[in-house]
Amino acid sequence: MKSLRNLYNEHQGKVSYKWELYLDIYDRIFLPFRHRPIALVEIGVQNGGSLEIWPSYFANGVAFVGCDIDSQCLLLRFTDSRISFVHGDLNTDACCHAIFSITPSWDIFIDDGSHRSQDIIMSFINYFRFLKPGGIYVVEDLHCAYWASHGGGIVNAVSSMNFFKMLCDMLNVDHWQSQLAPQSLFASFFPGPQHLNADLFSQIMSVTFYNSMCVIEKRGEHQLNQLGEHIIVGNEALVDRAPLELRSSIQSGSSRQ
Repeated sequence: MKSLRNLYNEHQGKVSYKWELYLDIYDRIFLPFRHRPIALVEIGVQNGGSLEIWPSYFANGVAFVGCDIDSQCLLLRFTDSRISFVHGDLNTDACCHAIFSITPSWDIFIDDGSHRSQDIIMSFINYFRFLKPGGIYVVEDLHCAYWASHGGGIVNAVSSMNFFKMLCDMLNVDHWQSQLAPQSLFASFFPGPQHLNADLFSQIMSVTFYNSMCVIEKRGEHQLNQLGEHIIVGNEALVDRAPLELRSSIQSGSSRQ
């Protein structure tokens, strides 16, 4: 089974431009999906090279959808019938409907689009909810979140990087929601009457950052992002007996129910 780096080294077709680090990360995080009949959506097609490579990497994939606002991409032709192209602005109703007409949900979503913070945030809000349980949402080239030209900056409170950092707080919402309404955490990103559905964030299982990349994993059907029960094993507590006392109180409480 060839690695993604191998496939890129051998590729002779349409040009694809990816950072070296991304290929190794993708090989690791996409491994569980390689033999599944997945659907993949990639925003930012450029010359179309990655859309040619993904079907080779995911041999059993059923749909590979590329989307780009550049009308020049309409000139691209693909021989693999599983590859589709949608032209337009990702965050418009027309573009959404066009993607949904090809595949109503997806296992992998890759945002390699405009790299502008506002676009990245809105794309996540609009498309993460349609990611299948256990799926992966990737945002590439987040170094642009530090550029003023792309609506970012190291001290810009509403950059896409700061938005994804706040997703880490949402993973731990159980520990602070008594202090602050979760929706108000994002008030600076969505000013005015717009209502942000906090349930969207309850679907997140993990948020992982790499150099210029963020990977968000959606909860699987039987996964819960909660600490769950205390697991206390063993009987010797020479340093601190508090865990044994806690276990005893839990067991006593259970016996009274």
